[in-house]
Amino acid sequence: MLLALVVCLTSTHVLTNAASQGQQRIILCASVTTKAPDKLNLYISGVSKKLDARAIEALAKIDDTGRRLLALRGYLRSERSLASKWSWSADQIERYKQSTEYREAMAEVENVRKQFQTQNPGYTLHVNTEVRSLEKQIKSWNETKSVQVAAQDLVTAAGMEISKPVYKDQPDQPSLMRFERFLKDHVVSTPTVAVPGLSPHGQLRAFDFQIKQGDKIIAGTNTAMITDVWDGQGWTGKLQTAVKAASRKFIGPLASPREPWHYTYSP
Repeated sequence: MLLALVVCLTSTHVLTNAASQGQQRIILCASVTTKAPDKLNLYISGVSKKLDARAIEALAKIDDTGRRLLALRGYLRSERSLASKWSWSADQIERYKQSTEYREAMAEVENVRKQFQTQNPGYTLHVNTEVRSLEKQIKSWNETKSVQVAAQDLVTAAGMEISKPVYKDQPDQPSLMRFERFLKDHVVSTPTVAVPGLSPHGQLRAFDFQIKQGDKIIAGTNTAMITDVWDGQGWTGKLQTAVKAASRKFIGPLASPREPWHYTYSP
C-alpha cells in the first residue's frame, strides 16, 4: 500500500520546472526502495520466528542485516543448548554472587593471580570478574570489525543461495527450511566475539587474564597483540603455566577464535 500511494503522489504532483520534477521523482523512488523489505530480510524474519524469544529480542537490537544474519546462524546452530548457555539476567547474576560456586570461582581466580606473580616477579594479573551483560555483548557485536567481515561474506553467500529458483519471493515453509539448513551448514570465518547471549562471560564461565607491570597493561585482550606480545614475549606460555599450576578448574586458552588470555571456568 505504501508503494502504490507514493507512486500516485509522484505521478500527480506538478512542478513548473521539468528538471526539478525529475529530481523529485528520484528522491521519492529511492525512499520506496529503502523501505520495501528485500528477499533476504524476508527469509531472516521467517526463520527467526522459530527461535527462543530471548534470541528474537536480541536480533531486533542488532544494527544491520549482515550482523543479524550472522547472529541468526549462531542461534540456529546452538538451538539445543541455547537455553542453558543464555546470558543471565540481573536477578540471576545477583543470586549467583551469593552462591558457594561464585566464592569458589573467585578463590580459583585469586590462586592463579598469586601463582603468576610468584613465577613472574614484577608482573601481576588484571582480571575482570564481572558478568558481561547482554547489552554489552550486543554493543560489541555491532561494533567489532571481525563480525562485519564474517557478516559480509555470509550475506554474499546467502544472496546467491536464495537467488536459486527453489526459493520463493514470498517464503513458504519448504523454502524457509532449506534456508535454515544452508545457514547451519555454511562455514564462516570466526568472529573475535561470541554471538550475543551465548558468551560464556554472560554466566561468568570465562575469565580474561591481562598482564600488568605496575599500573600499565602490557598484554591485553587485543588480537593485534597476540603475535608480537603474547607469543613474541612469551606471555602465552607463562600464563598457561601459572594457570595449570594454580588450578584444575580452568580450561584454555581459547583456541577458536584464538585468545591466549581467555580461560573457561569449569565448576
